[in-house]
Amino acid sequence: MSATLLSNELSNLSSEAKRKNGDLRAAADKSLQELKSLPTTSEQQLAADLSRRPAFIEPFVIACKTRNAKFAGSGIACLQRLVISKGLPKSRLNDALEAFNSCTDLGLDVQLKILQALPSLLQNYAADLEGDLLSGALQLVTTVFEKVATEDRDADAIGKTTEVPGDDGPLHLRPAAFDAYRVFRDLALAADERRTKFVQFTSLSVDSSLELIWSCIDSNSELFKAHDELMSIIGANVFPIVVRALSERLPFSVTVRSIRILDLVLDRYMSTFPGDCEVALSLCTQVLEPDASPAWKRALVMEILRDFFADSNHVVDAYTLYDHRESGKPIVQDIMSTFVRLSTEKPSAIGLSQQSTAPTGPSERKDNTTDQATLEAAGGMAGVISSALGVVETNVAGISSQWSLPKLATMEQLDKSDPPTIPETYLYALVLECLNGLSDSLARIVLPLTVQHERNRSKTNGTSDSNGSGRKRSTSFRTQAVPINPLEAESAPYASKVKAVASLVDSCWPAVLATASTFLNAALDDQYFRNLIKAYQRFAQVAGLLRLNTPRDALMTTLSKAAVPPHVLNAATADPVRSPATESPRVFSNPKMMLSVDSLVSQATSMSLDRKEVAKPILTVRNLLCLRALLNLAIALGPTLDSAFAVIVNALKQADIVLSTTTPREMTRQSSMSGRQADEASVVQAFSSEVAAVEAAASRLLESTADYPNDAFMTVLTTFSQLLHTKPPELPSPSSSSPRLEQSPSPPATPMSIGRRTLSGLPGISTFAEMQARDYHFVIPKLGTLAELNVSRFTGEDAATSGWTILVDELTAVARTNDSPRDARRSATNVLVKLSEATTADVMKEEPDDRAVAQRRALTVLLRLIDEIYLEDSDLTTADLEVQHHVLESLRAILERCGDSLVAGWNRIVAIISSAFEHEGATTHGSDDDEVNINWNEVSFELVSVQIGRIAFSATQLVCSDFMGALPMQVVPSLIELLHRFMCQTEDLNASLTTVTMAWNVSDIIFDEISDDELAKFLREAQEFDDLEADLQPKLKQSKPAQWLLLLLRLRDVTTRPLNDIRNAAFQTICNVFKNHGQELPPPAWDILLRNTLLSISRSDSYLYLQSEEDASESKATPDIAMSKAIIAGNSTVIAQHLRVIEQVSKLPSLWELFLSMLERYLEIEDHTLNTEVYAALSRVLSGINPSTQVWKGPVYRTVSLWLKGTPHQADTSKKHSNQDAFQAYAEVGEELYRLTRDTMSTSQTRTMIDNLYQCVRESDAPLYGADATNPSALQARVLQLLRGMRHDQSNIPACLVTVAAKLSALHHETSDGSETNTKPTFVAIAFEAMGWLQELVIAHIADPELLDSGALTQAVQSLRQVIASKYAYRLEHKGTPLWREATSTAIALAKPVLEQISPKSDTNTVTRHALWTEYVGIASGIISAKDIQLVEDENKIYNDLRFDIESFHALRQVLIPRLGSADVAAETRTAYTRALFTTSIITQPEFDRIQLPDSNNPLQDILHIRRGRVKHVTDFRREEMCYVCWRELIALSSSSSSSDGDGGERGEEREDEYNLRHRLAQAAAPLLILRLAVPLRAYIADQPLRGRRPQPLVEVEELVFALDVIKSLKLDPRALGGGENAHVRILYPLLAKAVGTAGDRWSGDGDVLERVRGVLEAVGGGEGLSF
Repeated sequence: MSATLLSNELSNLSSEAKRKNGDLRAAADKSLQELKSLPTTSEQQLAADLSRRPAFIEPFVIACKTRNAKFAGSGIACLQRLVISKGLPKSRLNDALEAFNSCTDLGLDVQLKILQALPSLLQNYAADLEGDLLSGALQLVTTVFEKVATEDRDADAIGKTTEVPGDDGPLHLRPAAFDAYRVFRDLALAADERRTKFVQFTSLSVDSSLELIWSCIDSNSELFKAHDELMSIIGANVFPIVVRALSERLPFSVTVRSIRILDLVLDRYMSTFPGDCEVALSLCTQVLEPDASPAWKRALVMEILRDFFADSNHVVDAYTLYDHRESGKPIVQDIMSTFVRLSTEKPSAIGLSQQSTAPTGPSERKDNTTDQATLEAAGGMAGVISSALGVVETNVAGISSQWSLPKLATMEQLDKSDPPTIPETYLYALVLECLNGLSDSLARIVLPLTVQHERNRSKTNGTSDSNGSGRKRSTSFRTQAVPINPLEAESAPYASKVKAVASLVDSCWPAVLATASTFLNAALDDQYFRNLIKAYQRFAQVAGLLRLNTPRDALMTTLSKAAVPPHVLNAATADPVRSPATESPRVFSNPKMMLSVDSLVSQATSMSLDRKEVAKPILTVRNLLCLRALLNLAIALGPTLDSAFAVIVNALKQADIVLSTTTPREMTRQSSMSGRQADEASVVQAFSSEVAAVEAAASRLLESTADYPNDAFMTVLTTFSQLLHTKPPELPSPSSSSPRLEQSPSPPATPMSIGRRTLSGLPGISTFAEMQARDYHFVIPKLGTLAELNVSRFTGEDAATSGWTILVDELTAVARTNDSPRDARRSATNVLVKLSEATTADVMKEEPDDRAVAQRRALTVLLRLIDEIYLEDSDLTTADLEVQHHVLESLRAILERCGDSLVAGWNRIVAIISSAFEHEGATTHGSDDDEVNINWNEVSFELVSVQIGRIAFSATQLVCSDFMGALPMQVVPSLIELLHRFMCQTEDLNASLTTVTMAWNVSDIIFDEISDDELAKFLREAQEFDDLEADLQPKLKQSKPAQWLLLLLRLRDVTTRPLNDIRNAAFQTICNVFKNHGQELPPPAWDILLRNTLLSISRSDSYLYLQSEEDASESKATPDIAMSKAIIAGNSTVIAQHLRVIEQVSKLPSLWELFLSMLERYLEIEDHTLNTEVYAALSRVLSGINPSTQVWKGPVYRTVSLWLKGTPHQADTSKKHSNQDAFQAYAEVGEELYRLTRDTMSTSQTRTMIDNLYQCVRESDAPLYGADATNPSALQARVLQLLRGMRHDQSNIPACLVTVAAKLSALHHETSDGSETNTKPTFVAIAFEAMGWLQELVIAHIADPELLDSGALTQAVQSLRQVIASKYAYRLEHKGTPLWREATSTAIALAKPVLEQISPKSDTNTVTRHALWTEYVGIASGIISAKDIQLVEDENKIYNDLRFDIESFHALRQVLIPRLGSADVAAETRTAYTRALFTTSIITQPEFDRIQLPDSNNPLQDILHIRRGRVKHVTDFRREEMCYVCWRELIALSSSSSSSDGDGGERGEEREDEYNLRHRLAQAAAPLLILRLAVPLRAYIADQPLRGRRPQPLVEVEELVFALDVIKSLKLDPRALGGGENAHVRILYPLLAKAVGTAGDRWSGDGDVLERVRGVLEAVGGGEGLSF
């Protein structure tokens, strides 16, 4: 108000001094600018700012110095205001006093203002006033009272000299006191217009007198209290003036000054003048009656009451003095009743409506858009009251500081002689201030008495901490959190005052409620409305703290109605039905917040106004302020609310319903209807800010429940929970929507729209469903927040008393059933799982016993959730799966965060995880301390869903990897069964494989905990088991060995599942377990384990191949070669690695029989892949057996029998599997068996072994990595090695070995066509090595008659002959050496021993001898011949081979010739030999082709026959030298001079003479020799005539010349042809004669040939005495 006064006065001075005083105008304008630049936050701040600006008072000083009454009046008034507010700069104090002095004679008004300023000047600037500054009447009065004060300080030194009358008798006064008495009495007399007695105040007016009286009392209040004489003047002289002013119609100037004095007396001396004050206050209530007094007088009274209620002691003291006194007058109650009447006096003036709105003032005002938007957000729509019927009223005044308050308070307008104009709503504004003062006064008294002392609390907490009792500390803190009831402290010094307050509240609350209710629906500006809410809240808080439940509940109920007006709620619930899930995503997205309009801003940009809708009332910021006040009230009262908490909850729920249906369009529609356009985003933003404040208050309310005692907290839970059991409400009457005073604390039922059409056609059904869904959406997140905030309560106290039971029961009832909305189920589940997580985390550092209780309780909640889902009769839904998903996620979170601290509930953890699998029944469990029993027979291997399975699996991983050490022994069997399910499920292959690995780790952990004694004890018991698994069950919870065995059995069962990857992983895991711990297992353990795990797995797998297609199914394993291979290999590896222990098993033969039977079943499948693995397995095991160990004798012979059954076979020939590996493994087994039975194997078994080995080699496929020409294949090498290592001292074995060596030597030629191929082996390398081995065998055992008798030797030579004869037909070589060369060398090396063995001196039968000679003749024929030489292009190779063959022939000839002529050798053998020589001696190919040997009895039959001539080019024979060698051999055999080049031992062995030997050979060779000599002659005779002059081919020339030379020089054996040495000439003479004719022909003759032919004739003819 000071700023307004100063601004107006400066403006007046500036305008009035435009022409008269330029300095004054300039100074006024400058000061006015300074004033406008200052912030006007408060009176004190403004005064402080002005006190620092000395130049500001310059226009006022200049105005006073002008001595112009008008200017001076303004200047004095402003200086007075500055003095009162301490805004006068001290540096200008002297100037101000001079200004006062210069105006003392300017008139009464000016003088009065100076007098009014002087007391404040003395009071505020006493230290700065001295000397001449004190003057005038005020100086006199002030001096008098100062002397009294000085006198009182020196009372002992000054005696009492005067006696004056008093109320209770005469009073004795000192001199100064007596002077003051007389002066003050005279002032009172002057004010009463009576004659003064001491001071002559003849010129002092009544107004001035009253002003001086007020100044004296105000400046010396303590002095007055100390002097009864002065107080008696007030009672006797001053109070009658005041009473007269109240009761009579006095001038305004007198009334206002009298009322000021009453205000001062009530403030300072009410207890001194109780009766007078009672009368005055009663008169005040009468003045306030309608039409009893003018408005200005009512305003003065209300200003007194405002000050009266503003003091924290006045109201209570007045109530104590009057109302609370027995038979006392209800002064305070009357005043409050007056307020009720006054508030309803002019409803239109305050803008009374169904809810509070923003006022607009008595006239239309133009505001900018931003102000308008803010105004509308604050009150809905500015200037509009919306009713349920849509009626709109405009130009509502309302209450606002802008027009409801005068510029100055009425009591401060002392310069006015006429009453000022009072704003129409000023009285109502003062009523609001009175309410504010009343509640503030009561709160100042009561609130400090209800707070617990922090020092004591800290001490208590510290003591609890030192004792380590965290749970007790929490309980103690909750007890201290309950506000103290001051009424219970009856002996406290403040007890009487508190009782008075309680009585005041109890008697005045209806008036306060009625008054506040009126203004809660009035048009108030923001500040007044907020102050009203604060006052209302404080009053209700005081009632609640004093445990006055009736006023508290009534006040809270009314405030809840103001927060959510019934007509707004009706409008919201009357909207067309829409699913709560499609409203705003408020509740579940932010469960800690009670309300949210986050979506409103985003919706504001997307809303369209395409259609017109009827405006409906909505919540405004003021409603939210009421709601926030209600929440703050609940926070303050907290545990004392009891059933009244339902008011809070219902208000929040109703607000939630309304806000969920509010859109930005509705918030701004009213603005558009009034023609005022406001920024929609600004409106929404302002609204959202208030919503955020409400949310914060709601959050604090829930947070405060953590400090509630258990009974109070139970009330809160029950209140929220009751909303989950809403029943269809009855249809309310129309009158229920009208605002009225609620006498009952029960919250109003949610209204429904009458006659509303529902989807079902039945009234209320869809509405109820919608309401129930909203209740779920509202309540469940709040329960979640309560649970989160009270975790320590749940963990430290009993489940029933702490609220755990009711919370879990209510939320579980929602989460379990499909009758609940899906969102509600999801939210309830989320609350429960979060509660379980928080509970577990809260006790991590507690003692194990306390920890166990809380952990078991938390996990029971999770298990119960899942169990009750499956107990429902209906089928599983996606919502059910979501619940289960949340539970498993929570369990995983608990394990991750708190797993290390878990000491209980592990059985529940396993049960929860097991719920991921389909099962027929629910898990059985009892109370928190009971065990959980799972019937695993009812738990299938099928996952409920893949997602749930993955979460459950991750939890299982945590248990097995990190917490196995914490797992109780009783839980391990269930964990094993759980792992079994995860391994067998088929939806997630990775999970199954990982579980198998986990099972391996679990196995290691369990086994490490098994002691030797424990294991031995279990094995002794296990030997008596009839049914292993059945007998194992009772021991699982107490025996670690039994658990370990169960795990292995479950892994065994996994190997029967259909997925091969899982089967293989499980089997390999079992094998790895045995590999890791096998050495620690005793023999009895091996017996049990092998029979029930590895061998059992093998048996089951092998039987799969026997099942028919009809027997196969998706749930059963199918035959798989790769899996079977792994099983066979695993079995054998484990057995082989631990053979030393296994051979100590007492039932080893039967155990080995199981092993062999399993292998035999695999062999019966007849698949080379399995065959390979079977024999490899056998070899692996047999390789570790020591031959000297007797225990293996029986098992080894059983194995030999299996091996000798035959070589591996492939049943399905369409499968192109190489048999190399199978035969090699077979050979390896044979090698090992022969090693073990070398000394005991029978001949027949050995012979069968040899045959089987040869069959392996012969039937084997080509090697996988290259041909076997250079080196034998692995199979060939192994077989050959085994054969060469066999014993030779057994009967018939050498012959068998020679036979197989012979077969191997010729194997390449028997199985190949001579071409290179990769489809089958070449056998080149093994044949090459077999020939060397054959040579060794024959030489070593040549004397063994069985070699000849069995035909082995014959077969050996025959195989060599076969290879030699083939020669170039087979081009593969062994390291550059052809097989025929090795065969040739071998045959030559064996020739002498063999031929000697069949000499006439031996008893060799003729057939064998003939056969061997025949083979050797064939060998000779093969050496000299060159079959398929045309296939060879390399001339060097041909030449080298030629040299080798010539040498070989000569070597063999030396052995053959001496023996070939023997009589024991058949003639056809010699003939065959010579024929071979003759055939090879033919040089030219065409001639060779035309020569057909005649009958062997007469080869010369057609010798003179001349063929037809030819001149075609003759192809040379590429082994021409060999031809001449054979030709010469024929010559040598036929000549009479030929001599044997055989060895020297020949003559000693020959029985016939040398002549007979040569004769037989000559007889065989001579005819062929003559025929050979005739060949070139006949060719010359036939061909030369056709050639004419062309020369004869050189080859033919050389051949002809050689033949002519031989004819000429040849001397036949006389008995060869029976015609002497020249018998050949007689036979050839005709041809020679024809040759002469041909050579002598003139046209075709050749002189050289002619000369040579003649020379032959001459030499063998007449010249040498040849006789024809």
